[in-house]
Amino acid sequence: MIDLARIIAAVQIDDVRLREANCRTLLDPASVPEEPSAKSSHEAVMRRDSGGDATFLISVSFLLEIRAAAEADDLLAEISTVFDLSYHVPTDEVFSTEEIEGFGQFNSVFNAWPYWREFVQSSLSRMCMPSLTVPLYRLPRRESTNEES
Repeated sequence: MIDLARIIAAVQIDDVRLREANCRTLLDPASVPEEPSAKSSHEAVMRRDSGGDATFLISVSFLLEIRAAAEADDLLAEISTVFDLSYHVPTDEVFSTEEIEGFGQFNSVFNAWPYWREFVQSSLSRMCMPSLTVPLYRLPRRESTNEES
């Protein structure tokens, strides 16, 4: 397990850029169910290592699928985005690719999440879909082992 405290404390975010976005709805606004089911997913990928130039780039992809009900097969709408996050590394710090990738899996998603929330909110409004507030991002819970000695 990588200790991310040092990299989180050292790097600074330089820029957040929406690189890609797609929104589509497959129904008439008058036929939208009152409480549709929404499922979201995300993935973070390192696109460019610092390579000695004091920056690195992480891409975070998000997908939201909206269905009539939790187990329904019919897709009502979907929204997907890719945000590129650029980070600056102080010149006196050096991090391994493993540390940067670990940072990307946790911290970059956390940094991109407010942009994703706003994009979903405004896009659904423009699509004449019911309002949906994407919940706050929570770090995945680690499974603990309770071994008695």
